[in-house]
Amino acid sequence: MEEAKTPKSPTRKFEPGIWIGVIAILINIITVSVYVYQARIMLQQQHAAAWPYVEWLPSFNEETYFMEISNNGMGPAIINDIQMELNGEKMESIDSLFAKLLGTSYFPHLTSTVKNRVLPAGKSLRLFQINDSKWAAQTFVALQKQSFTLSICYSSIYGDTWISTGVTVESGTCANENR
Repeated sequence: MEEAKTPKSPTRKFEPGIWIGVIAILINIITVSVYVYQARIMLQQQHAAAWPYVEWLPSFNEETYFMEISNNGMGPAIINDIQMELNGEKMESIDSLFAKLLGTSYFPHLTSTVKNRVLPAGKSLRLFQINDSKWAAQTFVALQKQSFTLSICYSSIYGDTWISTGVTVESGTCANENR
């Protein structure tokens, strides 16, 4: 007589091929995650390697008065905008600053265009220079008695933007930036 077989409950066994497939997928996910993380770190390193740091300082001695803008960073600085104010009034140029400050801009001095220039790393340029001792002293004293602000908005080759107000630099956007 034939014995009646009782049906066995189905037990699921994972085949070794399925286990290998699941492990391979997990390894691929981890590998891709590591590559994405490394790419992000490399991008941050590239930005740091091209970081400009623009500062400006006036300098006065008995014969000369000048204002120098320096890039003390690692990469070139693209100067997007420059804003000058004297006692809260916006000045359009160095000559308009001198005219308001001294009553004239007709005296021996040199000025430089700064806006839309590229300032290489480790280099500087002079916004203005007065080599006549009388005018240098008069300008220095007049500027010390007034409320003068200068802000330089500049960016790196990657488009990161900062604003320098002397030796203080903060991340920001230019006032006239249209984005």
